[in-house]
Amino acid sequence: MSPVPSFRRRGVRGGLYRNLEKNMKYDYELIVIGTGSAGFNAAQSAKKNGVKKICMIEKRALGYSLCTNEGCMPSKTIIATAERKRMIESADALGIKATKPVVEWRRVQNRVKYLVSNTFAGERKKGIQASGIKVMKGEAAFINQHEIQVGKKTLTAEKIVIATGSEVFVPPIGGLESAGYITSDEALFLTKLPKSLLIIGGGIIAIEIGTFLAHMGVEITIIEQAPRLLARFDKDVSDEIAASLKKLGVKVLLNAQVESVYKTKKVKEVVVAVGKSERKINVAEVMVATGRKAAIEGLAIENAGIKTDERGSVVVNDYLQTNVANIYAAGDINGKVPLVYVAGMEGRVAGANVAGKKEKMDYTMVSSVIFSSPEIGTIGITEQDAKKAKKSVVVGKVLMKDIGKAVALAEPEGFIKLIAEKKTGKILGMQVVGVQATDIMQVVIAHIYHGDTVYDILAIPYPHPTLGEALSYAADEVVAQL
Repeated sequence: MSPVPSFRRRGVRGGLYRNLEKNMKYDYELIVIGTGSAGFNAAQSAKKNGVKKICMIEKRALGYSLCTNEGCMPSKTIIATAERKRMIESADALGIKATKPVVEWRRVQNRVKYLVSNTFAGERKKGIQASGIKVMKGEAAFINQHEIQVGKKTLTAEKIVIATGSEVFVPPIGGLESAGYITSDEALFLTKLPKSLLIIGGGIIAIEIGTFLAHMGVEITIIEQAPRLLARFDKDVSDEIAASLKKLGVKVLLNAQVESVYKTKKVKEVVVAVGKSERKINVAEVMVATGRKAAIEGLAIENAGIKTDERGSVVVNDYLQTNVANIYAAGDINGKVPLVYVAGMEGRVAGANVAGKKEKMDYTMVSSVIFSSPEIGTIGITEQDAKKAKKSVVVGKVLMKDIGKAVALAEPEGFIKLIAEKKTGKILGMQVVGVQATDIMQVVIAHIYHGDTVYDILAIPYPHPTLGEALSYAADEVVAQL
C-alpha cells in the first residue's frame, strides 16, 4: 500500500494539479533516488553539466551498490582465494610439490567484510561525501511526478532520476519459504560453509558462485530449466564450462525444474522434475539464482504515472527517459543490461539529459565477463545471434592448448573465437574461454569501437609469448576464409 495520502494521489491526474505545476517553485532542480553506481553518476553528471540544486535519497547505507556491497567486489575477493587455492593444488604440473592448502573460512570472510566496508563501499561513500551533493536518508515514495515523500517530509523537484537498482527474484516454489534458502547476497557472507548446496538456476551468478564454492570443497548441484548452461552464449562456450564444472565435481541437471523443497531434521529435500521423471536430492542448503527484478517496491511509481513492462522494469527510451517527461530511470531499475559498468554509464547519460543534453544510450559496446574457472569474456555479436539475424559472418577459432603462453602456464582449457563480417572482414564479436579471458577479451573492444577489420589486427605486431597475441591467430583463421 502506498504511504501517500489518497487526496494527494488524486491530485496527480487532475486538472488542478496540472495548472499548479506551471507556476510551481521546486525545492531542487534534480532529485536522484539511490546513491549507487547509476544514482551517483547521474548526480555527478548533472552537476558537471550545470545543474546546481541536487538531492540524492538513500534508504540503505550511503553509496550502497549491489556491486560493491553484495556482488562484484565481495565475490571477486572470494574468487581470488578460490583461484589461489586451485593454483596451489595444480602446482605439481609445474614441478612444484606443495602441501594441500587449507582454507580458513573465517579469515576469508574477515577479509571480504573489511574490504567491502573500508575499500569498496568505503571509497564510494567518501566520494559522495566529498562531492558536495546533498544526501537525505530515508525511503522515497512518489506523490506525483514532481513530489517525493521521504518519511514525514515532502520534497519537490523539476526532474527526477530513479536509480534504486534491483533485488533477487524468487520463483514460487512449494515449501521454499518455509524450508529456507539463501541468495547470492547471503552466499558471499556465509559464516560457515555448507557441506552441500543445490543452486536453482544456471546463469552467470550460479556458475560463479558454484565454481568458487566447489573449489572450497562444497558439493554443488546446479538445476537449470534450459537445455544448456549460459543459454545466451554460444554452445561451445556452454559446453566448455559444462566440461570444466564436471571436472570440478559439480553436478548439473539440465531441462530440469525444482518442484518443491522440504526441510527435515538433518537436510533439505529438493524434489526435481527432470523430463518426465522425478528425483529427490538431499542437500544442506539451497540457493536461488534465478535472476533479479527491478527494485520498485515502496516507490509508488504509479502515483507519477510511470509505466513498467511485463517484468516490472521501468520502461525508458533511448535517452533513459520514462513515459513521464521529467523522470528518468538508470541502472538495473530499467532492466536493459543489469551490469554495474552499464549502470554507471546510464547514470552519466541520464544526468547529462537532465541538464538539457540529448545523449542516446549506446549498448553496442557492452561486454560480458564471467569469473568462472576457466574465465569467460565476450564482446559484440555471438555466432548464434549472427545466424539468427542471417548475417553472413566468418568465424576464426583458436584453442588455448595451441597458444604458447597458455601451455607454459599449464592452463590449456578453452579457446578464443573471433567473429567477422564475411564481405569486409569487419570485427563483429569475440568470445574467450580460458585463463585470463576477462582481460584478453578487452583487447578487441577498441577494435570494435573503431570499426576495425581483421586486417587491422594483423597489422599489429603483438608481443610473444602472450595470451593477447592469440587474437592475431584467430584473425589469421578468419582471413583464410575471406
